[in-house]
Amino acid sequence: MLAPIFKDGPTTRVEILGSPSIVVGYNLTSYIAKEVLSITKSSTYVFVTDSNLETLHLPALVEAFEDKLSGTKSRLLSYVISPGEQSKSRKTKAEIEDFLFANGCTRDTCMIGLGGGVIGDLVGFVASTFMRGIPMINLPTSLLAMVDSSIGGKTAIDVPAGKNLVGSFWQPLRVYVDLSYLATLPKREFSNGMAEIIKTAIIADSECFEKLESSDHEALAADTSGLEAVVLGSIRFKAFVVTADERESGLRGLLNFGHSIGHAIEALLAPKLLHGECVALGMIQETEVARSLGACSQVTLARLTRVLKLYHLPTTLHDSAIPLGPSERETLTDLWQFSG
Repeated sequence: MLAPIFKDGPTTRVEILGSPSIVVGYNLTSYIAKEVLSITKSSTYVFVTDSNLETLHLPALVEAFEDKLSGTKSRLLSYVISPGEQSKSRKTKAEIEDFLFANGCTRDTCMIGLGGGVIGDLVGFVASTFMRGIPMINLPTSLLAMVDSSIGGKTAIDVPAGKNLVGSFWQPLRVYVDLSYLATLPKREFSNGMAEIIKTAIIADSECFEKLESSDHEALAADTSGLEAVVLGSIRFKAFVVTADERESGLRGLLNFGHSIGHAIEALLAPKLLHGECVALGMIQETEVARSLGACSQVTLARLTRVLKLYHLPTTLHDSAIPLGPSERETLTDLWQFSG
């Protein structure tokens, strides 16, 4: 149940929906610029990123693109938004669209989202509606985005009624997973992404799960080949599922393991708890329910608990890493007891 892959020079390509459009490797800046300009003949290329990443990764990409664009009539633009979930809004979407119109962007514009899940979701949604749809390139910079939100074509913004309630399915032309970006990722954000890798491994990849059991957060982060292997495994499973069920009418629901309860926790406690931390708690609670129904063993629950702890993810409400006040902990305890 893994999507096909093949080596292409310094990268590994993963097939999704019949196209080898997910590209995984290290130090891909020059490679990205060369390939994007070869597969898109656009008058304008527009980077959208946030102010945290503007100084970290954008300058090298702009330099690489400008070098490749030298002597052509195409141009390069950049638009920077505020970091955080609050930017995934109607207001920010409209501001990006107004920027595109003000700069004379047309249907042959190519948008490039550089960032985590907020950037990918937002830029993908803009691309899906601007001029009724323009090409989009996704450059995820967080581990969570690399293995989860960048793959599958789900785009959305948040509205007062809830998170991700207005959006579309819009497949990116390419997803470039440059693992060298993880060197600048905070430790907690690395753990945040590991929750989705652990989720995928326990669902469908026993070999990967055993690799995770034999390592830990610090060892895996320092092991370039090992990290690439587990990231590829997670990406390949999600690509397989999306190919079989692009619009989430059946099989793709597998990817929601840990999310039913996790999303409820996230709704109560974000941003104090990150998405992956909420999913980790959700996986434990949902596995507890499965164990009580006889659908899995205590051994499975114990193995999952141990692996989550190896990667510094919470498994109980009493975990010291969960920054909750007394009233928040009481509310979450009531939810925990109700779901159990």
